[in-house]
Amino acid sequence: MSIFGDFYNNPIKFSRNKKEQMISQSEDWSAAILSGSSDLLASEAKIPKYTYLLIVVFALLASLTLSWKLFSLQVAQGKENALLASNNRIRTINITAPRGAIYDRNGVLLARNVAQYDLVVSPLQLPKSQNDINKISETISPILNVPADDLRDRLNKIQKSQQTEVLLESNIDREKSLQLEEKSRELPGLLLETTPQRQYLDENMLAHFLGYIGRISAEEWKEKPEYRPVDVIGKSGIEKSYESELKGISGREQIEVDASGKPVRFLARVEPVAGKNISLSIDWELQKQMYGAVKSQVERSGAKAGSGIALDPQTGEVLAAVNYPTYDANLFAKGIKQDEYNKLLNNDAKPLLNRVTSGNYPVGSVIKPFISAAALQENVVTSSTTISDNGKIEVQNIYDPSVVYTFKGWKPEGIGNVNVVRAIEQSSDIYFYQVGGGYKGFQGLGERRLLDWYSKFGFGKKTGLDIEESAGYLPSPEKKKKSTGEAWYVGDTYNVSIGQGDLKATPLQMAVATSSIANGGKIVKPHLLRSVSADKSLVRAAPVDIIKADFISAQNLRLVQQGMESVVSQGTACCTMKNEVPVQVAGKTGTAETSSEGFDGKNPRTRPHAWFSSYAPANNPRISTVIMVENSGEGSEFAAPATREVLKWYFSNR
Repeated sequence: MSIFGDFYNNPIKFSRNKKEQMISQSEDWSAAILSGSSDLLASEAKIPKYTYLLIVVFALLASLTLSWKLFSLQVAQGKENALLASNNRIRTINITAPRGAIYDRNGVLLARNVAQYDLVVSPLQLPKSQNDINKISETISPILNVPADDLRDRLNKIQKSQQTEVLLESNIDREKSLQLEEKSRELPGLLLETTPQRQYLDENMLAHFLGYIGRISAEEWKEKPEYRPVDVIGKSGIEKSYESELKGISGREQIEVDASGKPVRFLARVEPVAGKNISLSIDWELQKQMYGAVKSQVERSGAKAGSGIALDPQTGEVLAAVNYPTYDANLFAKGIKQDEYNKLLNNDAKPLLNRVTSGNYPVGSVIKPFISAAALQENVVTSSTTISDNGKIEVQNIYDPSVVYTFKGWKPEGIGNVNVVRAIEQSSDIYFYQVGGGYKGFQGLGERRLLDWYSKFGFGKKTGLDIEESAGYLPSPEKKKKSTGEAWYVGDTYNVSIGQGDLKATPLQMAVATSSIANGGKIVKPHLLRSVSADKSLVRAAPVDIIKADFISAQNLRLVQQGMESVVSQGTACCTMKNEVPVQVAGKTGTAETSSEGFDGKNPRTRPHAWFSSYAPANNPRISTVIMVENSGEGSEFAAPATREVLKWYFSNR
């Protein structure tokens, strides 16, 4: 019977038989071992040789793999792994350096720092568990008043980024920062940093010149890898130009943390080095006076905008610089909202435009002192040369004599016979048409010499000011041909000779050129910086940089100065200021047409720009000014009165 049959018929007997069989086999094995017999052993336990070989090969491969892995971890990648382990154990905390303050020339504080708290994330130190990320999100959500789901998604995205540090939330107030500090042990990978926020105390009157700071952009970070991606940086104006001095050097603090990222002990600290302080050449009290004067004339004329600048003609220091309207730089320092920015951007008065340095305008008759100097120096005229101003000149077309062009002066009945001094005094257009372009046998400068002299005075190029600026526009026959396809005509020379046509300049350029008449013929580089200091010690002072000198003879320069003095004493600006300003003033009015329609007295867009350039005292100039009121009317009516108020205050208080 089969085994299965025995089991089913008598399971007890089957079990007993199997037990007896096993005991018998065991006794046989024992006997074999005791007797030394190998037959039974060999027959029952024989293993093939290839099995031994496989076991040996497997053991050898395992040993080699283990050895290579140990070598790789301990030798080849030893330093890297040690660094990773150290990074997981040691946390380095940045300590932002206090940014340097900005003062005026008399120590008036213009920009300072206030505490701002930022929540910064280190992706490498965030926990890997999604549950831990969720806990962090839920912990900070009620503090920041941000939905936990949003925070979780942002943290997950940050965790996958390649950056070393990422800003999670900025501009956190003091109360929330304290709550986050209390929860810091529950927030591995998150760090609350104190970042100095800029506060501008200039009542917005210097916004275009001080500039502002903001969070560094990706493009800026590529150019300046020494910064962190969460740092702030100067974006414009003085803040940008002197970023390296103002920024300072950040400090570092190292702490040891446990496996969960919680601080264990303090290791080391390097103190930050505060940024250097900047003193500007700006006179804050003068700045306020000029701002008020420009604002008053803008409003009186019904215009929308104006600008003004005052220089020390001997040193190039900017004493005051005004744009009206202006904007609040604190909005940008805090992080301007899109709707606030759009409101500024879409404002017809263009409050974001720095008119002083970047507004390109037709200049009108304020150009006439410079063409006078050029004509005298080139011997086109002398002090005794006279030209008859009958109110107009007529020029025939060289190709069709039946076509006659009429060029009118500002005074229809004419001014009469004028020399260079009286031509400046009375602002004779007819005189300067002929001096610039010639007329009926009188050989003028011609466009080449005229434009070359304008360039010598700095028109068509940047002045070198230590913030952003425009080069204006100096036309030429080549530029006209390229842009319009047309040739340069004598009419173009006539227009440029009286500051019209395509000639454009900034108020800053005009102030630098006016200063060259005041200081004896030197083009001095303008600058806003007065000095840099650290710990109340002078680091450096801004130098006087003379770009060009001795290009006009003293005799010729004196004739131009006499003309500008006569403008104020008996010319186009007569009686505007000579009885109120306690020193003698030299100046020049300008009324620059802004459209082919001319001044219609109604449409503000077609009204001319009002200019007035000046310097004083006439015999020993300490200040030169340029004021321009856009689309307002006559220079003598709006720009000259504003200048009077500025100079009246200056020579009564300085």
